[in-house]
Amino acid sequence: EDPTKKHADSDDSNDVSSPSQMIGIMLLFISLSFDGGIGAYEDKLMSVHHVGPFDLMYNIQLGKTILAGVALIVLNQVHIFFRMCQDMGFILVALGLSGAIGQVFIFVTIAKFGALTCSIIGLARKVTTLVASIYFYGHPLNGVQFTGLVISVGSMIMNFWGKGGKKGGGHGHGDKPEGNGNGEEERQKMLDHSSDNGAGSSGTDEEEGGYELGAVKGDKAII
Repeated sequence: EDPTKKHADSDDSNDVSSPSQMIGIMLLFISLSFDGGIGAYEDKLMSVHHVGPFDLMYNIQLGKTILAGVALIVLNQVHIFFRMCQDMGFILVALGLSGAIGQVFIFVTIAKFGALTCSIIGLARKVTTLVASIYFYGHPLNGVQFTGLVISVGSMIMNFWGKGGKKGGGHGHGDKPEGNGNGEEERQKMLDHSSDNGAGSSGTDEEEGGYELGAVKGDKAII
């Protein structure tokens, strides 16, 4: 074999892999950005607007189904979809069930513990899968890949450590919200204000020779 040809093939593969690697990095960045943004928005919907996890899951999946159906019609691929369902029906059902179970865990985790905990769990799953793949299949790592793996594992450990060091441990929505104290104070102020108004009105009624008990008035004073 000609070594010059082999070297040229190696250069061509490097030229091809470099743009592909940049595209992969960009797609990964976009995916992580949407993952973080959508998780925070779902957290806000559950905590502020009190949307249940299963209601949110149903509406999101319904939106995905509508968008996929419209895309199939616009791209004229409905027949391809039905043929794929006929050829791989059981695999699609198994994939759908496993995906639904995973979505249940994701939305329940966001509802109970918050979006940050859900992101940490997702990162731990991805890092564990990556390390297992490297170990069992013997994939080599260069310096940049090894550095990225160390940063991922370190950030995951620091996140867990930071959450464990906080008192109460409550980032989720199952605990008592922080705003309840302010709500109790406002209600107490309203009750005090209403009692002051009631005392003032009863004093006026006593001067007029009557008394007031709630919404009922009488002609005799209480002794």
